[in-house]
Amino acid sequence: MPDSELNLVDCGEGELPIVLIHGFTCDLSNWKEQLSGLSGSHRCVAIDLPGHGASGDSPDATIEALAAAANDTLDKLGLNQVLLVGHSMGCRVISEMVSQSPDRAYGLVYVDGSFVASRDVDASVKKAMEKIDAFGMGSFIEALYEGFFVEGTPATVREYILAGESRIRMDFAKKLWPSVVRWDGSRSRAVLANIDVPVLVIQSTTLDTDLNRASISAGESTPWVDAVSQAVNDVTVTVIEGVGHFPMLEAPQQTNDAILGFARRIKERAGVGQSTRRPGDTR
Repeated sequence: MPDSELNLVDCGEGELPIVLIHGFTCDLSNWKEQLSGLSGSHRCVAIDLPGHGASGDSPDATIEALAAAANDTLDKLGLNQVLLVGHSMGCRVISEMVSQSPDRAYGLVYVDGSFVASRDVDASVKKAMEKIDAFGMGSFIEALYEGFFVEGTPATVREYILAGESRIRMDFAKKLWPSVVRWDGSRSRAVLANIDVPVLVIQSTTLDTDLNRASISAGESTPWVDAVSQAVNDVTVTVIEGVGHFPMLEAPQQTNDAILGFARRIKERAGVGQSTRRPGDTR
């Protein structure tokens, strides 16, 4: 377990704590609309993963290490069972958190998850590293970020996300990306198969293994959504149309409504009754 504390925001109160895990090279500020919109009825904890935001680096830049650090943080907060919400790479992290700590979650919310690897893991990792080596990590990130948006993405959201590029620790990101690819190809489906709590999938785009992204419409699916639906017994899929990769910022009310509706169902199913409160704590 990592010894260093992770930067976090801990606010609100309620019977079902919600933990928010950001994506690759992002930080907890991506959840600002959820911290505002959900904390009136739930304790909300948003975490900067190792190597991101205001948290220190981890010696191991892997999905497994990030999940262990997040689990350790929740242990220190005394949050034994929560609703885990992950965006993008955060979908992988919360899945791994439950794999490492099976009783951690009442339920999981995946926000615009994807696969970035084929089942040929070594070939996928080799392809990813060749692309980074050819263009440089900065150019790789720049192209990745430009692909986040669609025509309907508000300019304010686009500018907000792009401003975060200046805060990225490129060396850590370069070490982490191959782990994202390898985890997808080698662990993702096995981990999904062992999830036995309800899952909400909030999906807005589809991404292929060449990192080409496109919006989806209601009734459409993606390889990621199909994999979750096939592996997990209790899955609800909500498609948010006309937005890019950050539905929690581009369509915050729809995203919050979906999470709150799912949380109500989880509370009824699990009989959650213990209120947790630690308002206004920021570390």
